[in-house]
Amino acid sequence: MTRPYALLRAGFPYLKTIGMRRMTNFPVDLAIGDEGRLYLLLRGDAASEIKIWHFDDEDLGSIGEGELTWAVGIVRDPDGNLIVTDEALHRVSIFGEDGTLLARWGGRGDAPGSFNRPAGIALNDGGVLIADSLNHRIQRFTVDGRFLSGWGRRGSGPGELDLPWGIAVDEMGDVYVADWGNDRVQRFDRDGRYLMSFGKSSNGNPRGALRRPSGVDVDAHGDVYVADWGNNRVVQFDESGRYLDQFVGDATLSKVGMRYIRGNLKILRQREMTSLESTKRLRRTPSVKIDDSGRLYIVDHGGHRVQIYRKEAYRLEPHEIMEEQRSPSLDTQ
Repeated sequence: MTRPYALLRAGFPYLKTIGMRRMTNFPVDLAIGDEGRLYLLLRGDAASEIKIWHFDDEDLGSIGEGELTWAVGIVRDPDGNLIVTDEALHRVSIFGEDGTLLARWGGRGDAPGSFNRPAGIALNDGGVLIADSLNHRIQRFTVDGRFLSGWGRRGSGPGELDLPWGIAVDEMGDVYVADWGNDRVQRFDRDGRYLMSFGKSSNGNPRGALRRPSGVDVDAHGDVYVADWGNNRVVQFDESGRYLDQFVGDATLSKVGMRYIRGNLKILRQREMTSLESTKRLRRTPSVKIDDSGRLYIVDHGGHRVQIYRKEAYRLEPHEIMEEQRSPSLDTQ
């Protein structure tokens, strides 16, 4: 599918929340599966696991217990296998959907093919791209762990990286990297050639500014979604890097949360006696994913849940919209 000439952006309403504390503790990433299945990567102080969760807010079990320490990123390949990075063990683990450990590869070091705290992971041209965070580079591998190529070095100039974290690939093969230490997102072509960057440092929430971006994803329209960890939000940009919107959290009680609270008289009374505004908001956002239907999944690490929104946008052809203006504004008065 080609990208649209322009979009009528009708809205991006909140849809639902899934998960809750005690059941989906400290999620850091997720992979989208078939038939409503979601694979939530949960990370505790000393161990991690993959929780299989359903879009209808149902617990389908766990895999990977005892095999992961400080897991960071997860991706699902076309065969349904789950590929996970582990920054404590400096390696990649691959699991079948039934939880079978299929392979492991990697190791600590700075030579090509080794890692120093691998983080984000994405599929690319039949292979795997990994943000090798403390080596300040991106590496490409075959799925079975054979090193293919890589790029990057520490710095703040165009194409240089400082603790790269999240990574995503669009339908054209371009690579987007959440450049944590530089408070920006950089875009490269499939061979690692620098194309552009957007974002800037921020200690507040000004438009388009970032503070320790940790995750990134791209939709079929070319819109880019950045998990802005330090500002407790997700920021939406268009394909040129222009700021569009932000998501700060609108959570309602999840289905499992409602069931738990209805059975707990003390929590029911506490909710009756206090302000609930803060319970809606995002609390640390390590990852963001968007599916082919426009559903945006925000990993709410501090809230032990996933908040989900749904994009409403309509493609426009050149004859359906005025040509671009030099100084656009939106004024309804």
